[in-house]
Amino acid sequence: MPRFKPSLSSALLVRAPIRKSMIAAALLTFTATMFAFVAPGEAAREIQWCAKVAGRGTHCMYHTEDQCRASLSGRSGTCVRRRT
Repeated sequence: MPRFKPSLSSALLVRAPIRKSMIAAALLTFTATMFAFVAPGEAAREIQWCAKVAGRGTHCMYHTEDQCRASLSGRSGTCVRRRT
């Protein structure tokens, strides 16, 4: 009884799902590692000023008090320092 010897093309086809899984796992690991090096909330720490507008709520998106006051120019509202 002759032994079956798989050809190179059939061996590559069988192993392709495993190879794809390994590549996907490597990419996932790399992405997770890159996220670990990002300083969490760094941009949020820089936002120090909030604009309070009557009937519209509070919007915290200003780095300086001058930016906040400029956005409120001509409207009724106040600028307050963000509580951390």
